[in-house]
Amino acid sequence: MRISGFVILAAGITAIVASRSLEASRLHGRLSVPPLYDDVSYFLDAIRWMNAVGDQSIAASAWNLLHDHAPFSTMVAITGFALFPGSFIGPYLVHAVVVFAFLLGIAWMAWRRPALEVASCLIAVACVPVLWHTVTEARPDLPSGLFIGLAVGAIVRRGVLDRGARALAGLGIACALAVGIKPTAFFATLALLGSAFAIRLFVDCLEAGGLRTSIRKALGALLWFVLPLIATTAVLIGPALVETVTYILHVFVGQRDLWTTGESFSAGLLRFSIGGEGQFGLHYWLAIGTGLMLLRLVLAAICGSAALRDAVVLLASVLIAYAIPSVAAIKTYYFGAMFYGVFIVAMVLNGCASVALIEQLLVRFGFRDDIRRYLLTAGRVLALAFVLQLFLRHVVIGQISTATPLSAQQQESIRLATGRLWSLLREIKPETPGPLYVGFSSPYPVTSAAIQLYAAQAKMNLVVRDELYFRSAQETGDALLKSNILVVSSSIQHTLVGPRVGDELIARMDADKGVCLLDSMSFPDVSLRIYRRGC
Repeated sequence: MRISGFVILAAGITAIVASRSLEASRLHGRLSVPPLYDDVSYFLDAIRWMNAVGDQSIAASAWNLLHDHAPFSTMVAITGFALFPGSFIGPYLVHAVVVFAFLLGIAWMAWRRPALEVASCLIAVACVPVLWHTVTEARPDLPSGLFIGLAVGAIVRRGVLDRGARALAGLGIACALAVGIKPTAFFATLALLGSAFAIRLFVDCLEAGGLRTSIRKALGALLWFVLPLIATTAVLIGPALVETVTYILHVFVGQRDLWTTGESFSAGLLRFSIGGEGQFGLHYWLAIGTGLMLLRLVLAAICGSAALRDAVVLLASVLIAYAIPSVAAIKTYYFGAMFYGVFIVAMVLNGCASVALIEQLLVRFGFRDDIRRYLLTAGRVLALAFVLQLFLRHVVIGQISTATPLSAQQQESIRLATGRLWSLLREIKPETPGPLYVGFSSPYPVTSAAIQLYAAQAKMNLVVRDELYFRSAQETGDALLKSNILVVSSSIQHTLVGPRVGDELIARMDADKGVCLLDSMSFPDVSLRIYRRGC
């Protein structure tokens, strides 16, 4: 009954979070417009895989899936399209399974605590905006962050030195599955998980009498964890390792100047906590989680060294999860996902540990059993009532935020521009046999991959070229002229990649005698010109 009760509670919370998140997305998020950048790339991989699966063996299909940018997100999109053909809601709705699995993981973390505490943890976690954004975004970053948080929690919640070989191997495999959700972050994820395990193992050795007396047992535990972790990671990431490393170097080295914001190092260190990204993803839970961490440290210092060491191990893991994205030169809201996930899990572990430590102190101070039981029950009821009213106010009734909010004007620009461009491209025939090449100068108001997705769904021979990553208008224009169709946006103030050279490009194409204008669209925030090379 206890298991069934928590599963039903988690399912109910997930249903509410998913429905409210999708509703917000339909009103002013991704579902209000054609597929946008990032998410649409995984939709495109899914459609291509589904188009080819009928002509391939199961092994070949699995092999091709492992070569995708993020196989997890591709599989989610495949499942979504299979369940909801002809609609883009499916891949987002399937992410509700991620939220449900995360809530079950939270219940497992707090399993030994009383039912009221576990229920409070589940309801509290559902109030954190990161969980809403996991449903409104169809990309691997946030699911990866949530499961990395569970993996770190599974490592540090209790000692690893006395765990059996099977448990350690299972833990290593589970951590590798979390690593595989976002392959392009595997360096950072392995560093975090490896550091958390090393700190936990070091503390366990100290508690066992010192490194010298427990070194052999520690090496055995380390091998039982690391070898399955590396082997499983190799299976998941190995087929596309070259492409993954190439992508990492391309973005973080070759295009670093295009993605960096130029902010100071000190400002970058605050971005995922009290900065915009941290406030957006965690909101007031940053203060609550920090308060619970401090409370546990104080209580642990009173109760003894063993409790204090456990608190310090978790704190160290949270700080490492925060430092890894904070010190990187390139920062987005999604890069902080590993910190958000670890912080949420740490909040749950610290809350449960604090109540357990308070219970120990009540025993130490001589409170009778009945008084102690009444005090603890009253505290748990108050905590449950507190998080329940937050859930009702901010999730059930309140306004759910989305990670990609769009104004009414942006929605109109994206919908109209994408529809007109796609209608035009369907009527154009290439002058020579082969694909029709379409070059884009900007991801707004038309996302180039959305046009490629429509073409894949229609099985149209069309190739999209993103000419967004050049440093000057001359280079961008020269690259655009290699395509048959040129889609050029005016210069706008934006946070998207690429220089703001749209007006210069439009002036050049208007003056080029070898290029003719097919269509022109003007919106309050942007103008769009569609040209054809070789009139």
